[in-house]
Amino acid sequence: MAHTTNRRFGKFGLTTLTLGAAAAATAFLSPAVASAGPMEMAEPLLTSDCSFAQVDAALHDQAPELAAMLDANPDAKAQLQAKFDQPVEQRRAELQQYIEQNPEAAQQAENDPNAQQMQATLQGVADTCHSY
Repeated sequence: MAHTTNRRFGKFGLTTLTLGAAAAATAFLSPAVASAGPMEMAEPLLTSDCSFAQVDAALHDQAPELAAMLDANPDAKAQLQAKFDQPVEQRRAELQQYIEQNPEAAQQAENDPNAQQMQATLQGVADTCHSY
């Protein structure tokens, strides 16, 4: 199952989650958005006031394959958790800095064929995390 997840979301998904909580990942603001950038993709989680435990539970419920991928990468999961301990503005600033320092990664995220699916997933997690 992790192999399928890696093909579907891959490094992009994990990066988006890690940064988008900051992160990740993500995951979708609107079907009308044809090519959302990393900042827009991460926005639902960037502005969420849910705890990491709530986001993690929502992720396991809404996107179990992506949650399994994150569980299989404890360092990335720890980074994501640390991002949720930061204020929203700090999360935004760090993601913006990452985008500016890594324009190729940002472009790859924008062009990823799974970007809309990731955005929808992140939005769903953000919309339901308060229920967990």
